[in-house]
Amino acid sequence: MAAPSDTFAGRLRELAILRDSFDQAVAGRGHLVMLAGEPGIGKTRTARELALHAEQHGATVLWGHCHEEAGAPPYWPWVQIFRSALRTGDPGALLKDVGVRASDIADILPEIRTLVPDLEPSVRLEDAAQARFRMFESIRQFIVSLCRRQTALLVLDDLHWTDAPSLRLLEFLAPELGDSRLMLVGTYRPTELSRQHPLSDALGGLARTPHMTRVNLGGLNAEEVHDFVAVVTGTRPPAWLATSLYKQTEGNPLFLREIVRFLEQQGLFSGDNTNQMAALPPAIRIPEGVREVIGRRLNLLSASCNEVLALAAVIGRDFDHEVLLRAARRDGQALADALDEALIAHIIEETTDGRYQFAHNLIRLTLYDELRPARRRQLHGSVGAALEVSRRAEIDALLPELARHFLASGDIDRTVDYATRAGQRAEALLAFEDAVDLFQTALDAMEQRADLDDVSRCRLLFRLGEAFRKANVFPRALGTLCDAAELASALGEAELCARAALAYEQAAWRGAIAADPKPRYLLERALEQLDETQPAIRTQAVAALARALLHDGAAAEAKQQGERAIAMARQLGDPGVLATCLYCLLDVLGGHETDDSLRYAADALAAARQVGNLEMAHIAHGWRFLSFMERGDIGLAEAELESIARLDARLRQRTYALAVLLYRIMLALMRGELPAVERLIVQAMALLRGRDLAAHEDHLSVLIFTLRREQGRLAELRPVMSAFLNQSSAGSVWRPGLALLYLEIGQRDAARVEFEQMAADDFATIPRDGRWLLCMVYLSEVCAALGDAARADGLYTLLLPYAGRNIVGGRLICFGSADRYLGLLCTAMSRWTEAERHFDAALTMNSRIGAHAPLAHTKHDYAAMLLARGAAGDRQRAAALLQDSLDSARQLGMHGLEERAAARLAHSSGTPAAPDTNDDLTSREIEVLRLLAIGRSNADIALVLAISLNTVATHVRNILAKTGCANRTEAAGYAMRHGLADAVRQA
Repeated sequence: MAAPSDTFAGRLRELAILRDSFDQAVAGRGHLVMLAGEPGIGKTRTARELALHAEQHGATVLWGHCHEEAGAPPYWPWVQIFRSALRTGDPGALLKDVGVRASDIADILPEIRTLVPDLEPSVRLEDAAQARFRMFESIRQFIVSLCRRQTALLVLDDLHWTDAPSLRLLEFLAPELGDSRLMLVGTYRPTELSRQHPLSDALGGLARTPHMTRVNLGGLNAEEVHDFVAVVTGTRPPAWLATSLYKQTEGNPLFLREIVRFLEQQGLFSGDNTNQMAALPPAIRIPEGVREVIGRRLNLLSASCNEVLALAAVIGRDFDHEVLLRAARRDGQALADALDEALIAHIIEETTDGRYQFAHNLIRLTLYDELRPARRRQLHGSVGAALEVSRRAEIDALLPELARHFLASGDIDRTVDYATRAGQRAEALLAFEDAVDLFQTALDAMEQRADLDDVSRCRLLFRLGEAFRKANVFPRALGTLCDAAELASALGEAELCARAALAYEQAAWRGAIAADPKPRYLLERALEQLDETQPAIRTQAVAALARALLHDGAAAEAKQQGERAIAMARQLGDPGVLATCLYCLLDVLGGHETDDSLRYAADALAAARQVGNLEMAHIAHGWRFLSFMERGDIGLAEAELESIARLDARLRQRTYALAVLLYRIMLALMRGELPAVERLIVQAMALLRGRDLAAHEDHLSVLIFTLRREQGRLAELRPVMSAFLNQSSAGSVWRPGLALLYLEIGQRDAARVEFEQMAADDFATIPRDGRWLLCMVYLSEVCAALGDAARADGLYTLLLPYAGRNIVGGRLICFGSADRYLGLLCTAMSRWTEAERHFDAALTMNSRIGAHAPLAHTKHDYAAMLLARGAAGDRQRAAALLQDSLDSARQLGMHGLEERAAARLAHSSGTPAAPDTNDDLTSREIEVLRLLAIGRSNADIALVLAISLNTVATHVRNILAKTGCANRTEAAGYAMRHGLADAVRQA
């Protein structure tokens, strides 16, 4: 039977789309195409047509096939692609390009260690998510290296059957395609997807990739069906036959092909085809569905052939001769005869690597579904036993497949053993979603035992909970780990109970589960059961309890337990335990006690170096950087930053690379280097994407807020912040920022409303986490601007412990000397002497450390205090400070401060501030803009200026057109930048 030609079957339109995408990849604009369609519609065939086109144009074409049956190793379609790349390309050149990153992917691609015998081991990462990121990034580098020499086409076939880790890798790679010579094609069946299917979630993320196209394949039309039959059989069929085939199959190519083969096996297209088909009645019976036609084709084969094919169907879509021979337990010649019969009938086909595969998976499914349950169990057991013997050398890669066969055979003990071992291997390969499925399989099988071992079940529960945690499925992790801890406690398994409690606390901490009292409860109970013979885990449990206490609101008790954990770790003398405890206690022992922080950081760094934990070393250096920033030792802080950057080059992990950028942004903001801040923020956003970007959204939002405030563009963020507050459960953390925003755009009443809500319980609702100090800074500024002396006293008490140090808010922003904010609060309370002392201290600190932006603000705030006090010589001192502040603001591009300093300087000298708009606004338009900037409606403006509403509307339209503002909010920001709103308030 002839193969279809390259241009048959109406796929010209779809092929044109695919070839256009390929041409873009050739030009260096990579593309992702998702090819969708029902079973048998021609997805794989269409992808092959594209592959042929790509090969003819000199591209490397690599395939990764997904299998319906469980048991494939993690990342299996990608492994097939990488193996083909090493086999068909220049492996030496590829691995040389990848360099040290080759070790990161050697676990899933062991061939690398064969090619590079002296490959250095990869740096071990404790954090599962970070370890997987680094592996994904190394794979990306491998693919980049592949595309550097020639255009590459990668095809992932039948993605509806792939594993979740492979989809995570696809999501990681997709955004990187844009600047590459790579085309990625994925085929899948939409009919297989439910809302819970991992591909459904992945498609949502992929759809946001700008260089992604989705192509939906439909059935052939009547004319195309006629052409199909003519090409496949070499004979043009009568119109009635083509019409009957079209109506029956709805143009599905697989159904068509199977029917034509069936009719061909019956001799319809042999001999004098024209006369034979003309003699057939138009009512010829065509099988009712693809399963029926496959069944009728199988009925034409011998019983011996069908028996062999049924066994092959149990093995899977593809199978090899040796396993089939061992499982069949029959004569080799008889097996060969049966396979030859199936090959001639096009039921199976040989693959390029000497194996066999079913021509289509529906053929395998038809055979498999016809097996009686008892016979199916027997055959699965035979296949499992055959695999154990014939593939013993590669048993690790076969663990999931063995678990599948023995589960289907009803062999509980072997299922539990293989599924557990497969889950452990999946964890080691960072395929956490696969590990979840495999541990769950083992647990379900174990629970079928009549003599259930509760201790073994508890250990499996713990493994399952840890896999959920590493896969970032935190709700399921918490529930499973809690069950494991409860069961371990009831069984008297103290160490297992402690490990489950430790894992629960870590999951709650990483998942940012707010107000969860369980970590504290589980850890305290575990500590009650642990005795002195288990000092290592007991020490770690105390450290975890300290962190749990901190997040439960018991800060003093947390510090006490933290210091106890450190003392226990030092007494134990185990640097690994000490490093783990210090990492856990970063939040507990940090804060304004900088000398203690530096001491603990030094201990953590020494322990990390002793055990070779680069992650802990990176964190310890970061801790030291922040402590030196807080203390005002900028030179030492910069030295720590260089150490962090060197470690980042070795760790090659996105989170740590982001930390380097954030620390550099902190220094640039402190120095008032706003253009550099803008560039670094863009770099940080480029570094992150998708889920990673969402995870760090708070950090970037705070930085953008700070930058826009310095630039005098805070009004632009009002809609974003309002929407965020309405949608985010963390809204209370952002209320101080919103109050500050209202204040800066002239909406004092709205700022007061927000401030009053937070001050109602003396600011107790502000979470005592890493952002608390950031909130205190914002609230101090709002409180001082509103002149709320009573609340200023409470805020002053909260901030006083930071006197003499710098404030590093949220570990993101160095606000300069804390004394500036203490001076603001004293000004609000008219405590002039203390205010003066604090401002003098702030000037000294900010000048010494080169904090140019905080210094400019301090001079402005100090001048405002002097003007409010009004003592002899205060006005002259204030004028000098304001002029310095204004000069610095202009030089640094701090337009927000520039406007405030210019307005205050003009007001203090009795000279009205002249707006410098340079936008040809009339005097009347300036009057309207001033009123608009402080939130007046058109009706209010009409009443104040004694003009009509229509005239006001005309002025507003002119103002927007001349200033280039899109709306009233932007116009208010414009007015703020040009000193118009301040002029109205002063009037």
